[in-house]
Amino acid sequence: MESAKTKLMQLLGYAGLVPFLISALAELMALNLPIPVSPMTLLLTYGAIILSFMSGTLWGRAIHRADSEATNSLLLLSNLFALLAWLTLLLESVFWALLVQMVGFALVLVFERTLARGTLMTTQSGYYPMRLILTTGVIVCQLLVLGNHIF
Repeated sequence: MESAKTKLMQLLGYAGLVPFLISALAELMALNLPIPVSPMTLLLTYGAIILSFMSGTLWGRAIHRADSEATNSLLLLSNLFALLAWLTLLLESVFWALLVQMVGFALVLVFERTLARGTLMTTQSGYYPMRLILTTGVIVCQLLVLGNHIF
């Protein structure tokens, strides 16, 4: 039976995918949203915020493990991904901004998975299967918009 904490984690995780879906669909369908920014701006800014947020998982892991092992690499990776997320907002090229975000999302997931292999987080909470679905959803949204932007 799922705990209330797991259900909340899943609800928040999947709800976090909704802005990616809406902004990607609006961009692909050339829709004007009832807000003063373009769907592309929504996709890129939300992507940068969420990539930075997800890089915090590495920071949190470093803090959690601070007493038991060396965590300098986790702290550096966390900051690197947050800086890359910010960089995507400064790039003039939508192509490169989306590409950097997609690679960033994939790499954060890879590092999370590698660091937690065999722990309770991977075997009992359902976190990693959910993260795989969410990361795939984010990358597919971004990839569709990127492909549409190129062609």
